[in-house]
Amino acid sequence: MKKIIFILLMLLIALNLVQAEKLADLEEINKPELMEIVGDTLLLVEGAEIYSYDIKDLKFKKKFGRKGEGPGELKTSPSVTNYIIPLKDSFFTVSMDKVILFSLEGDVIKEFKIPLFTNYLYPVKDNFFALRFKPGDKGVAYFEAVILDENLKTIKVFHKQKMSGGQNRVDLTADGVNIGISGDKIYIENTHEGFLISVYDLNGNSAGEIRKDFKKVSFTDEYRKHAENMLKENPLIKELGWENFKKIVKFTNGDFLPVIQDMVIDNGLIYAKTNTLKDNKAEFIVLDLNGKIIKKIFLPAPIEMDVVSKIFSRPVRFYKIYNGKYYYLKENIDEEMWELYKVDVDLK
Repeated sequence: MKKIIFILLMLLIALNLVQAEKLADLEEINKPELMEIVGDTLLLVEGAEIYSYDIKDLKFKKKFGRKGEGPGELKTSPSVTNYIIPLKDSFFTVSMDKVILFSLEGDVIKEFKIPLFTNYLYPVKDNFFALRFKPGDKGVAYFEAVILDENLKTIKVFHKQKMSGGQNRVDLTADGVNIGISGDKIYIENTHEGFLISVYDLNGNSAGEIRKDFKKVSFTDEYRKHAENMLKENPLIKELGWENFKKIVKFTNGDFLPVIQDMVIDNGLIYAKTNTLKDNKAEFIVLDLNGKIIKKIFLPAPIEMDVVSKIFSRPVRFYKIYNGKYYYLKENIDEEMWELYKVDVDLK
């Protein structure tokens, strides 16, 4: 009887394991810096170039985008990734100082300059929602959520968060501001207040908050080593040299890791990624748009954002939750190939 019960338990566990399906070898890409999915089109960014695939059959469609400072061109930086903002049937590609609106066929629709330190930009009605970095005074910096007019002039500042760290100080528990937009609401995660998501309408007026009580993850020596290793991978720090970098900065840290590490919205559901890992799987708290918890799930841990993108709240992800499916990139070092995987998200 005990043997039968044990077999049944093993079968039950097996049925509930997340099964990852390999979809394709992405032979065209060399070193992707992020992935996005817009309107059944998979987009991979490498420098100023964008590779597009049909998500249905993973056939390569085309490569477009050029490096430069002229029309239809974007600047690149070894430490600042150009990111994508998905729209309905087109997308923004955002560099340090310019935005290009591309069609899904890779045609340039329009382009325009953006103010310095604009780390997120999304069109809302006739205006724009933006997140910008403000250096501040006396080494204290902030992130501001703002409504901008069509000329990118400030209409309203409606949300402000202090940035951890400071001048010549690196906070090893630092985390950026994660943003999601769904329908007529803007969702802004407020890491420093725990599990808190502030909600605003498209005019920047408060529309409530989502607050939950979750156990915090302690900052450990193991995580310190991990955070330092991530810093060592930054191209500018590599160029300067790790020992030289340590001489000009002071490392600080909080007692706990941020409760919410990342946040995305898909089909009216919020997926809040925590800092909890089990067997190389990352915990996601799934909520509806009113804050009701639907389920806690574990999905294959994605490749982490680079340090600069993470700290400065630039949405540079190697995964995408799209129409209830979790897509993620994985590097096959032995085959020198990037691979795309998919997991069907079970919320029952």
